[in-house]
Amino acid sequence: MAGRIAKIATVLFLTGLVVAGVRFYDQREGTSEAAAPVPSATRASGPVELAAPEVTRLQPQDLRRVVRVSGSTAPSRRAVLTARVSGQIAELPKDVGDAVEAGEVMARLDEEPLRSALAAKTATLDARAAQLKLARSVLERNQRLGNAGISSEATLLSAEADVLNLEAQMRALEAELADARRSLADATIAAPFPGTVSERQVEVGQSVPVNADLLTVVDLVRMEIEALVPTSRIAEIEAGQTARIRVEGYEDRTFEARVDRVAPVAVAGSRAVRVFLSLDNSDGALRGGMFAIGEIEVERLEARIALPPDAIRRDEAGTFVLKAEGNRLSRQDVELGERFEEADLVVVRSGLRAGDTVVTAPLPDLKPDTDITIADAN
Repeated sequence: MAGRIAKIATVLFLTGLVVAGVRFYDQREGTSEAAAPVPSATRASGPVELAAPEVTRLQPQDLRRVVRVSGSTAPSRRAVLTARVSGQIAELPKDVGDAVEAGEVMARLDEEPLRSALAAKTATLDARAAQLKLARSVLERNQRLGNAGISSEATLLSAEADVLNLEAQMRALEAELADARRSLADATIAAPFPGTVSERQVEVGQSVPVNADLLTVVDLVRMEIEALVPTSRIAEIEAGQTARIRVEGYEDRTFEARVDRVAPVAVAGSRAVRVFLSLDNSDGALRGGMFAIGEIEVERLEARIALPPDAIRRDEAGTFVLKAEGNRLSRQDVELGERFEEADLVVVRSGLRAGDTVVTAPLPDLKPDTDITIADAN
């Protein structure tokens, strides 16, 4: 009897466990179904919103292709005044920084020795002239006597030789006299052109030899910049092209320059060619040796439609952009032209015109026939 009761109790216990397990499972399933979202077949995606910086309203613009250069400014004209005769410096009226005019006296050597030499040459020439006059009179007399049969032929020939000898001496003395006059004139050194004294190498009272450097004059009205251009781009450079130059010390000012000439050979040991730029300095703002950087304009296109490379798309059908027409994007085929690396723009030859709105941001997932709105479009 006791064993039967134990069996019944065991069965009831197991039955209770099964019922409890079923109820627990049902509760979990109900919770999961309640938490799961109910799919909606009628839900529709709205238009894509584009920010104003992601689109561009096209306007014609001027495009420039440039070659960047750098160098130092230098006067276009520079003259070193030297002593043409030896002597002692008697006058030196100009110093560094002084402005000078063409023909203005820059230095004068002591003229006294030169005047004395000139006087001596003049006196010697006068003496030879008197001797020549006498020799010609003797020759004429011997010729008359010879015609009369009184004078011998040897006497006549001797008189002729004396005249020829003195005439040769006269020509030599005249040349020496001209040299003496030139030396006296060379004692005065004048400025060859209007400019400014940049160097003074001597002082008053100093003795100088022939060809000694005295002063240096520079013309600051026109300046020159010697720049180096890589050989890979030298083919784009030619005389007459314009350049925009920024000079150290004048960061807020741009100077206009022009390519004056191009060197025929590259600098030894480098892959660069010298290019010389000239620029006007009428106001005297620039000085020699100032560092300058700038751009030589090698090509210019005016009033062109251009896009950044990110706006250009390509597929098997060709090259196109996404053009906004109303609130919808459309595919617009385009023909591209030159690329301007400095401005990071590509010229559009056909397919677009001024006033068109184009997606210019890199949005590869954006497709044609997509509805859009443009935020802050105004």
